[in-house]
Amino acid sequence: MASKVYFISDIHLHCYHSESENLKKAYLFDFFREVKEQQAILYIVGDMFDFWFEYRHVIPRHFFKVLRMLQEMVEAGCEIHVLAGNHDYWFGSFFPEELGIEFHPDFVEPVYDGKKFFVYHADGILKRDRGYRLMKKILRNRFFIFLFRLLHPGIAFGIANYISGKSRHLTLRVPKLIEKERQELIEYGEKIVKEGYDYVVTGHFHLPTEYLYEKGKLVNLGDWIRYFTFGYFDGNDLRLCYWDRKSLKKSL
Repeated sequence: MASKVYFISDIHLHCYHSESENLKKAYLFDFFREVKEQQAILYIVGDMFDFWFEYRHVIPRHFFKVLRMLQEMVEAGCEIHVLAGNHDYWFGSFFPEELGIEFHPDFVEPVYDGKKFFVYHADGILKRDRGYRLMKKILRNRFFIFLFRLLHPGIAFGIANYISGKSRHLTLRVPKLIEKERQELIEYGEKIVKEGYDYVVTGHFHLPTEYLYEKGKLVNLGDWIRYFTFGYFDGNDLRLCYWDRKSLKKSL
């Protein structure tokens, strides 16, 4: 039987309620139900949360319904993988032990139906990201994580929300920069394909992109904020898809 594999990234779930956030979650749950019904494989390729830090005894209340939905999917027979993003890399044992979801701190290289995948959030791959690559090492350092864990969760999430808002403001891109980043992403994917991979799946850039090389294909998953895009492998080919929200809109 051919594999059914879904890829999604950059959902950026927030720890507050708003009309847009509630609508995003409604669309996301609709997508999750489809994956659940098919008992498919799901890869969440980074930045599911706008901020996630795993405490030993605390679960953020605003993410409860999402976590419960993911657990129900696993119990229904879905295989779920979560990759670290640049907003939610502080995972621990909660996802594998309590939810049955496999967490990957870096890239993964699964093979389905004879096709070799390279799946990576892809933060820090741009030439101009030298400073960020250094910061990434600091933020993932065990001592830094130990110090951050000493903060009360309310303070920690408050700081993260503030920094995240500043980050979004600073990373607004003009069309010329968007296309420059897209081209650099395509060049990155070409290097990976030449190493023997059939498909390169990335997130992070919020740029829905499907690019076919002479041998292999790149799919950047876009996001679940503006585009509501995802990748789907049907056992034969991987393609970029747009979630049809019409039926949900009629029911709201």
